Amino acid sequence: MSSLRHFAVILRKDLAMEFRTRDILYPMALFSLLLVVVFSFAFLSDPTRVRDYGPGIIWVTVLFASTVGQNRLFDRERENGCLWAMLLTPASRSAIFAAKATGHFLFTVFMELLTVPLIILFFDLSVPRPGPFLGALLLGTLGLSLVGTLFSAMLMNARMKEVLLPLVTFPLLMPVVIAGVKVTSLAVGAPLAEDVSMWLRFLIGFDMIFAVATLLLFERMIRS
Repeated sequence: MSSLRHFAVILRKDLAMEFRTRDILYPMALFSLLLVVVFSFAFLSDPTRVRDYGPGIIWVTVLFASTVGQNRLFDRERENGCLWAMLLTPASRSAIFAAKATGHFLFTVFMELLTVPLIILFFDLSVPRPGPFLGALLLGTLGLSLVGTLFSAMLMNARMKEVLLPLVTFPLLMPVVIAGVKVTSLAVGAPLAEDVSMWLRFLIGFDMIFAVATLLLFERMIRS
């Protein structure tokens, strides 16, 4: 119960500070909206193939905007050594990591609520299977948040962090993006002879494995 209380306190603190300053939400929302506008001008010349590239556009937007948020996830803690002050509190390392990952997950979901409907509207996408569509977005976003939070903490004090973070996270996140594109394509009615449940199970397995792996790595990294 104490870990849950610490988790709630840290998450509430991060959400309150973010909705007061919007240091993460504004860059994520602006960048994702800019991507949607650019893609809409680039691909609307052939509306007959909208089901082919629409899912890819959704996941490229989610991936890039998520990376923008990850770059700034530990900026407040880096200033004046606030992370080490947090580690001196009774809060466990796992509670700190879980709160940070949950905060990033919520920020990314908020960005998706703004941009994904615009992509569906601009590209005139129909979603006959909304269940797998939403499931893939939530499961994929969770995977992005787990991996991104870990490496954001690792590279918190690194030079050229904005360049290094995509380089180390994108190879790990490619399976999530591929599975997300497959499920989204099937959800919008693309003629693919594949099983949507297989890719959803893959996303669930990825999240379960990396939830444990990132938590253990974060605790060992902080101790060292």
